[in-house]
Amino acid sequence: MFRCPLPPDAELRLFQVRHAEDMFALITRNRERLDQWMRWTAKIQSVQDTEALIQRMLNKYANNDGFHAGICLNGQLVGGMACRGINWDARESEIGYWLTEEAVGHGLASRASRATLEYLFDELQLNRVEIRAAVDNTRSRAVAERIGFQLEGVLRQSDWITTKYVDHALYSILASDWRELKAEGRS
Repeated sequence: MFRCPLPPDAELRLFQVRHAEDMFALITRNRERLDQWMRWTAKIQSVQDTEALIQRMLNKYANNDGFHAGICLNGQLVGGMACRGINWDARESEIGYWLTEEAVGHGLASRASRATLEYLFDELQLNRVEIRAAVDNTRSRAVAERIGFQLEGVLRQSDWITTKYVDHALYSILASDWRELKAEGRS
């Protein structure tokens, strides 16, 4: 199974169907918080829905087209990290992350994102990675900025979340940016 350490106390673990109950319970406990930022959580209404989501993501992983990994803190699932598909022609992808309220503030989203960028740029040799964060999601936007993503602009009404259209800030980082940040010790 795919695992990636996030020192000193966390790791990424590729979601497996056997994690569906834990993932569903986590989403259910944090539904109000998660539903305001992400469309997919509203569609997760049962363990079976969660199993189907995990199976779709495992299929993407098997086809070298992305992944969804759990973020675990001290062995406990506290969130997720996703690579939402890969455009191999352009060598680009989009990443996203989510955490429970109690897991926020430990640097987990930043650590998980850095580990994912390391994999996407150094292992898969991608050229560009994007993050799209709701304009009002200041915590998610701060993660993107903290790890070196550049704001490209705002995508107006680019998604329908729960009951309204949401504007997204579009961030990107290039492989050359990543190498420069690493050379400067800032990645």
